[in-house]
Amino acid sequence: MQGLIAPVCLILGVLAVVWAVLAYRSERRFLRTALRASGVVESLKAERMERSTVYFPVIRFTTAAGVAITATSKTGKSTGYPIGQQIAVLYDPGDPNNLQIDARWSRWLIVAGAIFLALILFGIAASTLLSTSSPTPLNRLG
Repeated sequence: MQGLIAPVCLILGVLAVVWAVLAYRSERRFLRTALRASGVVESLKAERMERSTVYFPVIRFTTAAGVAITATSKTGKSTGYPIGQQIAVLYDPGDPNNLQIDARWSRWLIVAGAIFLALILFGIAASTLLSTSSPTPLNRLG
């Protein structure tokens, strides 16, 4: 069983790196074409998690073409957003319902999380490989 830990962690670490690269590329692609707008939080969509509730804001904004859009953000918070709060958004002009709250922390959270996960998994794999390959210390006391 112990012999499987390193290879499994290495494989999962590589998958986490692939996930980080794909998330990074997806975010860069979105940011290349995204337009900024100012919106208003109209309501909150609650999603119950195991131990808490996350609130996703439903935001109304007007596109550069003058079209009024109401869409739900993919980024939520456990405390929610105040109804009526002005909020900056980025949206895809080809699909204005595809919007993000214009906040750096949420924009790169998935990429950072995937990189962190990869580092942890590679660390576990390296630790396991080093502990199984190092010689057992001799008992020098007797």
